[in-house]
Amino acid sequence: MIRLALVSLFALTAPAFAQEDLSIDQTKIYVSDAKACGVIEDKGIDAFMDLDFLALDFSKGIQSMEFHCNFFDVKSRKGSTHLFIDAICELPGEIYPDILAVTPYSETEIQVASSADIMWAMNFEPEEAESADAIVPTGTTIYTRCDNLSEITVD
Repeated sequence: MIRLALVSLFALTAPAFAQEDLSIDQTKIYVSDAKACGVIEDKGIDAFMDLDFLALDFSKGIQSMEFHCNFFDVKSRKGSTHLFIDAICELPGEIYPDILAVTPYSETEIQVASSADIMWAMNFEPEEAESADAIVPTGTTIYTRCDNLSEITVD
């Protein structure tokens, strides 16, 4: 359990050490599937009917067909590329608090680590959580920035 926590912590910070000059554009929409940028551009909110993805908007939160996380506090610190977010998330019939750690992953991608997802994986999917082969640590999601959608909202 401690080993998993240390590996997860290292994995979350590893991209930041190598890419300190990257930043997060909080005015853009990010999606968990890069194809969603084009689908949103063509169909707007109906994109959720055609493709299973998460959309992240820093002023609103994370949304999909049956999932939503409202962001209540997005914190940054001078000299750091990381963001710390307090959120309340909802699934049909469920509501829970979450804490998200966000860091640049590449020039157009961010990595979002969810404390709730990490705890869920450690409690209910321990063999997956301890997988050293994982490209992205369990409980984290890579989001791609949609540069052409800054004026489109994901309500």
